[in-house]
Amino acid sequence: MGAHILLAGESNFEICIQRGVYGCVMPDKEWNKAEVIAGVLSIRPGDLLFFYVKNKGVYGVWKVVGDVFFDETPIWSNDEQMYPYRFCFEPAFGAFSKPISLNDILDLYDKHRIWTFDLNPVQRKNQYKITMKEAQELLRLLLRNNPIRQEQESIVEPYIPSNPIKVAVEFPSKKQGRIQYEGWLNAWFMDSLTKGHLKNILGDYKEFLNLVPTTFNKVMDIFLTHVMTVGSIDVIYKYTCIELKTERATESDLTQILRYEDWLARKLAAGDNEMIQSVLVAWSFAGNVIEYVSNRCRIEEKTIRLVSYKINDEQNGIELEEVDLDT
Repeated sequence: MGAHILLAGESNFEICIQRGVYGCVMPDKEWNKAEVIAGVLSIRPGDLLFFYVKNKGVYGVWKVVGDVFFDETPIWSNDEQMYPYRFCFEPAFGAFSKPISLNDILDLYDKHRIWTFDLNPVQRKNQYKITMKEAQELLRLLLRNNPIRQEQESIVEPYIPSNPIKVAVEFPSKKQGRIQYEGWLNAWFMDSLTKGHLKNILGDYKEFLNLVPTTFNKVMDIFLTHVMTVGSIDVIYKYTCIELKTERATESDLTQILRYEDWLARKLAAGDNEMIQSVLVAWSFAGNVIEYVSNRCRIEEKTIRLVSYKINDEQNGIELEEVDLDT
């Protein structure tokens, strides 16, 4: 199960909860479209949904029903934006009439209890995946604000798509066997993570998020949590950060993932760098990158996993291969 915060204006929010459907934007630029699809492909049936309504606060809570689909049937008031990447949802856990105020959200930021939802986004998107720990904080505040819950409200006029189209990963722009826009590589990873296809490379994981904001004005391409349940106790034993590059990975890319590694160790792992698995994915790697990683592994016994990708045109997919540092 995952959790998401959805952005909506007040009038569109009312339509969403009456019809039980939400739509993500269709950007004009291909690179931005790829990023939106990457986020959409992280949505799974059963995921929890919260709405951030401008000038109102955060409302909750609903859960996703069915798969994401593409549909341009007019629903909302904006004729220029059809919000075609859609999914349906239903109420969960009863109705919470009083939302979480913006001040409470900012307070959670100050206390570092919310960190994956960007109030001032760089990307043109309206759907954000958050960690379940953050979802628990939002649920706590909703319960605090609504100690007596109303009966669960049903969807007034359930939306039924007339001709839904499956949302899929695309590789429309390629150059010399490489993906042109990083967002499509991100989308392929999110689709694969949703289907559980990468556990043989990344290990078992519980949560997976993409384009996660950090405190140094950069977004982490992909973030995973690794959890083992011992008896009835969930133990987080590792975090993974993944940096994606469609071209050759250079020294500056290596520096970037090292910054993410250090930031996560300080923020989430109480300084324990061994809890962080760093993975750099690229079409190829510069010689000094491979040399640095090899030396780090030998001297510090701490590595950065280097994974190369190539496009499989026949399957419209990607193949991954880890670089052998011993050769």
